[in-house]
Amino acid sequence: MRSLWNHSAWLWGIWVASTITTAQRETIVYPQRYQTASSLKDYAANASSSSCITLSSSNAVVTFDYGTEVGGFPIFNVQSIADPVQIEAKYSETKNALELPFADGPWTFSNALANTFRVETFNVTEPGRVQSFFIQGGLRWQRLRLLGQGNVKICRTGIRSGNDRTDVDALPGYFESSNSHYNELWALGPRTVQQACIASGAAPSTWEVTKDGVFLRGQQPAPSVAGASYSNYTMVFHSKIVRGGTGWKVASGVSGYGPYFVLTSEYLPGSTFLNTNRTLVPPNTLVVGYGYNLVNQTTLPTGASVYFPLSFNITEGDWYQITTTINQTGYSVSINDHPAVFVSLAGLQTRTASIGGPPSLTGGTWAFGPYQDQEAFVRNVTVYAQNGTQLYQNPMTSNSVLEEFGAMPNTHPVCLDGAKRDRLVWSGDFTHTYRVISASTYRQDFINGTLAFNLARQASSGPYEGFFSMSPEMGQAAKYTMEYESFGILDYQMLFLNAFAGYYIDFADDAFLHQHWSQAKKGVEALLPLIDDASGLASLSLPGTFFVGSGNGTAPSALFVYTLQNMAELAKAVGDSQTASNWTTTANNMSDAINRQLWSTHLGTYGESLPSMNGSSLTGTAFAILAGVANHTQAQQSIAALSSLRLGIGYKTSTSTSSGPETQLSPNLSGFLLEALLQHSRSSSTPNNATAEAIDVLLNHLWAAMINQDEYYTGAAWEYLYPDGRPGLDLYTSHAHPWGAAPTYVFTEYVLGIQPTTPGFEQWAFRPSVLNLGLSWAKGRVPTPQGVIRGSWKFASKKNIAIDICAPEGTRGVVALPLAVESYTLNDKQGNVTSDGLKVNVDGGDCSKISVMLR
Repeated sequence: MRSLWNHSAWLWGIWVASTITTAQRETIVYPQRYQTASSLKDYAANASSSSCITLSSSNAVVTFDYGTEVGGFPIFNVQSIADPVQIEAKYSETKNALELPFADGPWTFSNALANTFRVETFNVTEPGRVQSFFIQGGLRWQRLRLLGQGNVKICRTGIRSGNDRTDVDALPGYFESSNSHYNELWALGPRTVQQACIASGAAPSTWEVTKDGVFLRGQQPAPSVAGASYSNYTMVFHSKIVRGGTGWKVASGVSGYGPYFVLTSEYLPGSTFLNTNRTLVPPNTLVVGYGYNLVNQTTLPTGASVYFPLSFNITEGDWYQITTTINQTGYSVSINDHPAVFVSLAGLQTRTASIGGPPSLTGGTWAFGPYQDQEAFVRNVTVYAQNGTQLYQNPMTSNSVLEEFGAMPNTHPVCLDGAKRDRLVWSGDFTHTYRVISASTYRQDFINGTLAFNLARQASSGPYEGFFSMSPEMGQAAKYTMEYESFGILDYQMLFLNAFAGYYIDFADDAFLHQHWSQAKKGVEALLPLIDDASGLASLSLPGTFFVGSGNGTAPSALFVYTLQNMAELAKAVGDSQTASNWTTTANNMSDAINRQLWSTHLGTYGESLPSMNGSSLTGTAFAILAGVANHTQAQQSIAALSSLRLGIGYKTSTSTSSGPETQLSPNLSGFLLEALLQHSRSSSTPNNATAEAIDVLLNHLWAAMINQDEYYTGAAWEYLYPDGRPGLDLYTSHAHPWGAAPTYVFTEYVLGIQPTTPGFEQWAFRPSVLNLGLSWAKGRVPTPQGVIRGSWKFASKKNIAIDICAPEGTRGVVALPLAVESYTLNDKQGNVTSDGLKVNVDGGDCSKISVMLR
């Protein structure tokens, strides 16, 4: 007992130090290794001789390995240079992507206050530091290539990052067990949120406002909110190309989906990069594509580009008036007084965007952004109706354009869905993210900052009134929530509300709860019309879809029950007993409806939906268990039935999901199942083969793929996987996606077993799951508002479990095991055994040592 206290006090000291010293100051992260012509070597950034590499025409490439995920502003120091040179930089999460023209990019779903492209070029003319203007999203690998002739000595290459990289064993929360593989799975979570959570002010605008207009570097065009409802208009602006070209959109969705116009310059030798893709963007040409960008990116298809060579030169440094007119058959583009180019809709490969597309091919807003490595000024934007009436005018010289075009610096500490992409504040994803943070980094500011960011973006009218925006961007203003209209994944509202409720349970932040209760309550009430009057189940009565399953199905209905249960507890906390009672009654009624209509005695599990009773889903099983819809027998049978969903290294989402080699296996949805399995296991008195097998599939196959393949490893959790264990979605996959990091909090809450039973851990439970995992011991620490709770359990022998728990003064806990207990001692004093297994009340302020003899 003394030993445990001393060790824990030392760990507590680390926590205090880390929270002070990692307060989001920027640091330089250096590579761990590098490679030129030979094999990878250690990179010693602090030793000048070994951190310098000379690039020449005969040794033109160096590759850097950062070991784990990192993001920020790429930098390198030029120590010596004879003549000006050009250096191409590539970035990727996997090494093999460095061989491809675009590496593992571009990322064109949003402007994202980051570099759209994973390839950029630097013109180096003198010694000194070279730094990218843009943040580069999450990466492990970086490659620098000298273009053309010359030589340059480069030292201290790195990433200037505002992200915390505290070692996982020095974080406020920690987990360790007898299985080193599980320990590495736990570590995926904190590394992921460290890179996916962005401190306030750490992401500056990608637009630079000047007296001559906005200066734009090559990036995904940022759309104006002012033109979302316009159609069949003429948009006129002035642009001066500094390098390569200028780019814009019209008739675009507010997410940037629509026709993309790139006007290229004459490519003068003195200013043109040697690696400019003259096939994709030829000189003196109007290039037009349709979609997000000019090139495809896995799930973001773009139509083939159409080329209009110009009969005149586009000179860099000159201002041009560019006019684009929309009509029912296409787009007419004129440059100064030259004859207009007509871009026929029939000649474009147009398609409908799944999210955020324009209302029609002729309706939608305008956007600005040059292509890769291009630079241009834009000013004096004017929009006219068909009858000549001026609808809009903006000189583009005021900082107000940043708000209008969604390019403001980030003002909240927020957690994104991925360190690499989409770099959006997806509300539903946060239901995993906040729990990873609570169990590891304990950055309360990131949790309440993200919640506040989304809470400020609640629909004020229309069919989605009360819903919270599902995917706002960091640079977007809350006052334009209705213009961005991002509400279509309906159960993301439920997932977000669970994160809101969970934050209160973990932190007991009464001020935050009371400040936002009316919004949260309205958010719940907005969901109630989704309950089908006939079936009593969750239905798609609003335009949109469910992410976790089908309408009138088990998964969204059980998730609805789970949400109402959690939010009812918050209603009680604010003294709104009538609302709590109403929501509890609704949850109970829906739970009854699920069991009455969706439980299949034939399948021994819950049907996927009323129209699909011959199939099941992993999310239906997960949420039925988590919400207590399933009794113990139903839960056990449903777990046994998971074998029908087995596909490769994991489980496909449902019976109706295809079983092909390109099927996406979801760590996000599997995370809910993992928690359900451990919750069920923790309440079981004997081992169960089906439960052990399902846990094994997830931990030793699905999540194992993230740590046992160095070619894909980033030290962080992935977004999707293919059945053979490769990252899903090809190069588009995010290798640092918090929604894939459920093992972190599941290990802490269920395997270590420490959870709050009242808000803020004033009362807590130590209920470890010691069955079905094959572990001989586990230990760790859990940060709480009261102080740190430290615990451990160990099989001293097959029949003897030793438990140690230390908790802050003023708290109370219960240590429980559902196993058949022969006897136990608490701090060497004999305890009274009951038939329900071990249940021992302990007080905080001291350590408790429990020795349990099993029957």
